[in-house]
Amino acid sequence: MMMSRRGNAFLLLIISLQQILSCRGGGCSPSSCGKISNIKHPFRLKDDPANCGDQRYELSCENNRTVLYLFPGKSYGVEAINYNNFTIRLVDPGISENDCSTLPRYSLSRSNFSDSYEFSQIP
Repeated sequence: MMMSRRGNAFLLLIISLQQILSCRGGGCSPSSCGKISNIKHPFRLKDDPANCGDQRYELSCENNRTVLYLFPGKSYGVEAINYNNFTIRLVDPGISENDCSTLPRYSLSRSNFSDSYEFSQIP
């Protein structure tokens, strides 16, 4: 039985939509590592399929703990990802939980991030 033109167009639409969604992370299942159980676009774990998440936001899973390598040689533990308000909560590995005398290993400022703006640039 031959498929009608309308049927062919519908099939082509479904295939195209599937490709678009998979390229945008829509066809990817959320990943998990340790207490972070919903890692999804734009984030990804190193071992996720190449089309899942953005490689600029790649996370690692080390000893069942989610880790972000923000700068060469500098890693931060991921405490939480909030997709509703677009935030990620990181902890410096030098900070010990329940120990007020520990100091961070790394310091961060606005200049560490390429998308930051100087206050003088904001109207």
